[in-house]
Amino acid sequence: MAAGDWQRRAGSSLSRIARVHATLQRWADAGWSGTVVLGWGLLQGCIFPGLADLFFLPLAIARPSRAYRLALLATLGTLVGSVLLYVVGARWLSVLQGPIADWAGVSAAHIEGTRATLAKYGGWAIFASTMTPLSTKLTSIASGAIGVPWPQFVVALFAGRLVRTFGFAWLVRHGGAQAVERWTKPAAP
Repeated sequence: MAAGDWQRRAGSSLSRIARVHATLQRWADAGWSGTVVLGWGLLQGCIFPGLADLFFLPLAIARPSRAYRLALLATLGTLVGSVLLYVVGARWLSVLQGPIADWAGVSAAHIEGTRATLAKYGGWAIFASTMTPLSTKLTSIASGAIGVPWPQFVVALFAGRLVRTFGFAWLVRHGGAQAVERWTKPAAP
């Protein structure tokens, strides 16, 4: 590939990035970015697969001054969606303890032992899962189904999601947004 072709392609890519960035800035200024981030967090937390930060990060990069507010809204949306799935999982507990446990040969004593372990360490496992690519949906359903104590589930999930989103917000505020602006500005002749 000739140097001219590479420069033309790089310039075309940068102009696309600049257009996307400008569009995101318009969306962030439209006044509904918080609602979108909260709504997506809720839907992603309980229905749709995908990245929880799909709307939060681009809108935060577009308007870094709103990064922490958007991080809080993303966390709250995910928390509400995850709580709904925890309740669904808790409803399955009777099925897991009854016919499925009998079929799998799991005794009531084993289930109680698992609950005791989760009461002790379940919160840390949930907190750690929020930092990984593991699905929050699966973690929430499993937490309810296995019997992670409710307060422990809510506190661990809220703390983990808050650390994650505020960590991203901090990165946006302290360098990420400036890097995007450097990439989207046309080069000086």
